[in-house]
Amino acid sequence: MAGKVGQTTAATAVSPGGSLISDAKLQQLYATMVQCRMLTERACRLRGEPRSAALYAASMGQEAMATGCAIDLQPDDTIALAPHNSIASLVKGVPLDKLVAQMYAHAESPNIIMPSATQGSQLGRATSAALTNKQKKKSNVVIVFSDKATTTLGSWHEALALAAKKSLPIIFVVEDNPWAGAARFKASDDEKELTGKAQCYGFPIITVDANDVVAVYRVAYESVERVRQGGAPVLVEGKPYRLYSPTKRRGANSAARRSERDPLIHMERYLRTKGLFTPSWKNQLACEFSRKLDAAVKAAKKAKGSPQK
Repeated sequence: MAGKVGQTTAATAVSPGGSLISDAKLQQLYATMVQCRMLTERACRLRGEPRSAALYAASMGQEAMATGCAIDLQPDDTIALAPHNSIASLVKGVPLDKLVAQMYAHAESPNIIMPSATQGSQLGRATSAALTNKQKKKSNVVIVFSDKATTTLGSWHEALALAAKKSLPIIFVVEDNPWAGAARFKASDDEKELTGKAQCYGFPIITVDANDVVAVYRVAYESVERVRQGGAPVLVEGKPYRLYSPTKRRGANSAARRSERDPLIHMERYLRTKGLFTPSWKNQLACEFSRKLDAAVKAAKKAKGSPQK
């Protein structure tokens, strides 16, 4: 599975040498983000062809949230994807060829809840899955990815209220991205802190730097373990930096800004300080995944009957 680079499990994520996260897990986090970025870039180039490629359009710059939250999930855990952001499917382990095929023919994978036109419906499916897990005494968890615009909907607060009342095994992840869902998100809403609106539900609310995959992973690791062991739901709020805007041209200092806030560059710098990063390793990762991605696109076009490109 393309998203599970190195197959480092949660059980081996903590280093016996005293570091909170093992070197193998740190490298797996970075390699997975590289895959997410490459998939997003390819999907953006395909936007003129398959309609479903738009699901990836808002993913650029949000690799740390998807990777940190979903990398240690088990096959029977469930994720609900945020609108226009599907890279978490790759991280969870959906095969690359299936993901690329979905760009040409909309389809769902097991335990992946795709975005819907009505967010209330998606939230309902997510809470229903969590309720089923609880009733059957399963240890599986549900992670719901949402943009901040979704948090203004009554259905979102209904989902949080139900999760709190039933103590459901569910984690709500809000990607506080000012550009995602901009058409339905008012500036006045942005003035209200998300934590202030959600704290009445009585379960933990954690804010994390969504450009820092190590920080995200630490929060997600503890949250998943808590929920899996029967603890209350958790709300995680991240503030990612988008690398481009669909409505605004890049400014003159955009390159410097991207270098400062790009989650991949941020992680590269961190790995360098630990002696875990080299340009040749990065190139190897990119080449290997590029070959797999090319093959998946070729197979998807052949199955669809579209011309090879």
